[in-house]
Amino acid sequence: MQQDILARLYAKRAKIASFRMGMAAAMLCACLPVTTFAEDILHIPRASHPPILADYIAGIPADAGVKISGFRQKTPGDGEPVSAETQAYLSYDDRHLYAVFVASDDPKLVRARLAHRDDIFGDDAVQLDLDTFHDKQRTFRFYVNPLGVQMDAKYTDGQDEDYNFDIPWDSEGKITDKGYVVVIAIPFKSLRFPREEMQHWGVSVGRVIARLNEFSYWPYITQRQAAFAPQMATAEIGDTVSPGRNIQFNPYVNLGRTHALNATDAAVPFWENQSNTRAGLDAKFVLADAFALDLTLHPDFSQVESDAPQVTIDKRYEVLFPEKRPFFLENAGFFQTAQPLFFSRRILDPGYGARITGREGEWSLGALLINDTAPGTLLPANDANYGKDAKILIARAQNDFSPGSNVGVMLTNRSLGNMSGQVAGVDTRYHWDDNWIFTGQLAGSRSGNAASPGKRGRLAYLEALRSDRNFNYSGKFLDISSDFDTTLGFLPRTDIRQSTQTASYLWNIADHPWLQSIGPQLIAIASKNHANELQDWSGDAAILANGIRGTSFEAHALKGYELYQGLNFHKQGLLLVANSSWFSWLDLALTAGRNEVINYTPATGLAPSLGDSRSWSASAVVRPFKQWRFEETVFWNDLRTQTNLAGNHAGTSVYRDLLSRTSLAYQHDRFLSGRVILDYDFLKTNTSLSGLQGGKRLNSDLQISYVLSPGTTMYAGYTDLQENVHLIGNPQVLQQTENLDLHTSRKIYLKFSYLYQL
Repeated sequence: MQQDILARLYAKRAKIASFRMGMAAAMLCACLPVTTFAEDILHIPRASHPPILADYIAGIPADAGVKISGFRQKTPGDGEPVSAETQAYLSYDDRHLYAVFVASDDPKLVRARLAHRDDIFGDDAVQLDLDTFHDKQRTFRFYVNPLGVQMDAKYTDGQDEDYNFDIPWDSEGKITDKGYVVVIAIPFKSLRFPREEMQHWGVSVGRVIARLNEFSYWPYITQRQAAFAPQMATAEIGDTVSPGRNIQFNPYVNLGRTHALNATDAAVPFWENQSNTRAGLDAKFVLADAFALDLTLHPDFSQVESDAPQVTIDKRYEVLFPEKRPFFLENAGFFQTAQPLFFSRRILDPGYGARITGREGEWSLGALLINDTAPGTLLPANDANYGKDAKILIARAQNDFSPGSNVGVMLTNRSLGNMSGQVAGVDTRYHWDDNWIFTGQLAGSRSGNAASPGKRGRLAYLEALRSDRNFNYSGKFLDISSDFDTTLGFLPRTDIRQSTQTASYLWNIADHPWLQSIGPQLIAIASKNHANELQDWSGDAAILANGIRGTSFEAHALKGYELYQGLNFHKQGLLLVANSSWFSWLDLALTAGRNEVINYTPATGLAPSLGDSRSWSASAVVRPFKQWRFEETVFWNDLRTQTNLAGNHAGTSVYRDLLSRTSLAYQHDRFLSGRVILDYDFLKTNTSLSGLQGGKRLNSDLQISYVLSPGTTMYAGYTDLQENVHLIGNPQVLQQTENLDLHTSRKIYLKFSYLYQL
């Protein structure tokens, strides 16, 4: 139970880093003038020339565009004026939409650093949201920090922000003696919008003051409403604009050489030298301004950075590792449902594919057709389907029948020789009022082969969500039958009927020097199988406190029950979580807990047993200068016996796991950077109590990167893996040692891609 909570906390922290509490509370939204209301139409004028950063540093030019001021807070003071004066100016020409932000502040207090694109969490920032189809459900979202570093995302109400969204656009920023100025230029050909004589878009602009956890917007975006997009203003572009012809070709080449030990058979190990050369091409064709056809041949799936560390040992259910491959990341939101029927990481090694996505009126449409060469190679050699490719089809259609509400259908199909599996589902999201949102999903599956009638399964999901400034509630019910086909989805559990209730109440604290809100949170989860047998339940009673400068604290009291291999286990524990970005150059996070945990992987001949677990994690991000970043993350887990077991006395260690990641990065400018990452894993096990295989691993990764824009990149790197093994004897055999004695894999690589956009 504690491990599940820790996993969620770690994944969340990896995603939003030191901006964690502010991002979750505010979702980085938009801003508003006091004299303008969301129902008013904002008329964006044509620019006589593109805005120039220097002109706005010296003063505001006469032709700056439409002025927006009177920004108001969403957090911490819902409806209060922004703490520092802010203006935004919008204009356009035939090719670009322009936004200029003039943000007043003490320059010594402004938080900004040179960083990778999409890595400005914790910095001050400005934001622009564009709902180009004016459907009041989704937006293109653009952020820029005071030094001009970009971050973009797609936001859909009811979903997390999709930071994998990347398009070419331009930005500049400069800190001045009065604050900072940012200029944004977004090409129309990078956007999607309907072909009309006059454009009516949803628009919002915003500012983030990181040290205050303050998010201010125009128009006024309030916490008292659950959805963001319906609160945006309507903007009008009076002339006909079009993205024009938008054709993209994105070839890439990846060159590498690997020297590695093949230890598939530890008694007969041998060294392999491999030259790895892979080239491919992605192409995009925009159809009727609103649809995109993507084609890929040998798609670029070479990963240039390892997955963030997660605790994976002794887990009962699969751990989620997010998708990082470019082809699957783009427009992934088109295929997203409340319960993920499609998880693209299930496709292991595609060779070619096609995807079409877009909007027509109130309809969103998407389809993906792709092959996977890996599944056939994983079958036994005598299997009739050995060596065959899997053919995969994903299709989805969604109708937005009112602001914040939609209904969709989804189909997935996977065939491998004479084996096949299909899933069909319908889902809906209904925006009842400003606070309540209801979500529902039904799906059925069929799987089998030509010689058998096949298995049939079903899935049902219901959720009621209430969002407010103080009281928040979520009630969920999930029902998945044992035969439901999960081949293409991420559904770690089947044969389950599960209820989840979450409620919290936060009191907003005014006029306190650092505390902003505090209150209780309760989470209750209960699961049965379809024979109506209780499988597990858990309770989490917590106190949450949030303060300025990214400071937060959580204290959790945990209690639960689990049925595992016919045995009943009652568990309890405590968990403490603290985060702070009090200083602009330092982010800190700490999690510590004691809990009772099941030993899911006991030694041969032993039954699973309950043990006492101690765990903690800590991370520190140090930015001594704006171009340097040092990061250290450590995870430590320990499990000990509660009673005498297998000749061991109570309190004997079952296993101890230490994971750490050390990273040092230098950002020369917005485009050129270098970094070193050291990943260390040390698992020590008691073989009389645990069936886990212990060992030590140290992976060293050196990389230099040049990222001019999305799709135009160069990476050069070297990786080295050391393990606590040694080759001994003649002929040599592989034996485990105490120290990191052997370099078992070394690789050098060069990856280059270039985006041609017509």
